[in-house]
Amino acid sequence: MNVKKFFELAKEKGLEAAELVIQKDKAINMSVYDASVEKYVLSSSINIMARGIYNGKMGFAMSEKDDKTTAQYLVAQIKMSAGASETEDLSIIFEGSPRYRKKSFYNKELAQISESEKLESLFNIEKALKTAHPLISAVSTVEYTENESDYKLFNSHGLKLATSQNYFYYVAWVVAKEGEDVKSHVEIFLDNYYSKFDADAFVKKTADGVIKKLGGKPCVTKDYPVVFNPEMTANLLGAYLTSASAERVEKNTSLFADKLNDRVASSKVTVLDAPLTHNLFYRFFDDEGVAKTNKPIIKNGILQTFLHNLSTATKMGVAPTGHGRNTGGKISVGISNIALKPGRNDFNTMIKDVKEGVFINELMGLHSGLNTTSGDFSLQAAGFMIRDGKLAEPVNLITVAGNLVKLFMDVKAVANENELQLSSYTTSSILVKSLKIAG
Repeated sequence: MNVKKFFELAKEKGLEAAELVIQKDKAINMSVYDASVEKYVLSSSINIMARGIYNGKMGFAMSEKDDKTTAQYLVAQIKMSAGASETEDLSIIFEGSPRYRKKSFYNKELAQISESEKLESLFNIEKALKTAHPLISAVSTVEYTENESDYKLFNSHGLKLATSQNYFYYVAWVVAKEGEDVKSHVEIFLDNYYSKFDADAFVKKTADGVIKKLGGKPCVTKDYPVVFNPEMTANLLGAYLTSASAERVEKNTSLFADKLNDRVASSKVTVLDAPLTHNLFYRFFDDEGVAKTNKPIIKNGILQTFLHNLSTATKMGVAPTGHGRNTGGKISVGISNIALKPGRNDFNTMIKDVKEGVFINELMGLHSGLNTTSGDFSLQAAGFMIRDGKLAEPVNLITVAGNLVKLFMDVKAVANENELQLSSYTTSSILVKSLKIAG
């Protein structure tokens, strides 16, 4: 893409300001089933997104083609889009932040490991899983995915920013059977340092995960203390934090409307916007070029800030928070790289005083069974009973119901696991005072 030509053409055609984003992605996705290759896909793509202000209105354009006509096409589409725009969002092309915490967590070594070695690892994992336990009846799939992204942002104010990212994850899906009882389990390993992956430990964790589920039955219907594992905590927290979006506050669909500097969670809950955390999701600027910083969203239960793009921040008279997300058709508020501050105690210590409760490590139906506007949820779940401070028999075919506001208000403790999820959230298990469980 001829970046200089785009901005020259944009100025020539009357655009008051313009922005250009070039994102290049590469991916590997391979899986095996029954000692055969089920899927083997190597892909690469380029996505060019452009914005510009024409007659005071913002226009957008996208292209997956990069040739000598691309710049002309983008400018023409921006003008057409601006002419038809009826949005109430402000038209802003950012001049740049005073300081950026530039750092890359792109791991060059990951790309140097051959695809054949990664594929061979899948066959070895599948073979090991089939013999890991006599009750394992099937290995539904073993999959390897690797993503690499190169993101560059330029604008007519002279701003030039770039970041690269890569990571991989393994997924294993196994089935175990004991009599008429059939259970399945999915295990995921995520990192961007291939040397950290221990195949033997992954096989053991996967096999243990499915075998422990056998014999699960519904529990008695009543209110219980409930513990959510780190992954389920991340899912619930992600749903709750949509209310921190200033866009939702503007539309009056936020649970946090009029709650700034008020309590929205238990004093045990501190949630950080943590894009500069040293992990594979490190990002030092947003999709509008605003510098990102680490800062509390909820501190000891008190809401500290809403999350803004440039338009919402300007309307509310506050500084932007670095949450602009370019969706190709508009700039929205994007939420990622969130960290729940871990507690002091480990999981076993956290549950030691729970006489009877439920530990939940699976939630189903999050998209249909959880209303982020009201906060109400009713979700199918599975996990284990907690008896006298220890994990006991498995439970399944249960439903957990409640409200997100009350759930986070009722958090009694946060464990210290601090696990990074595929969603980019870093979370721990949480103990909730009481929730309705229906067996």
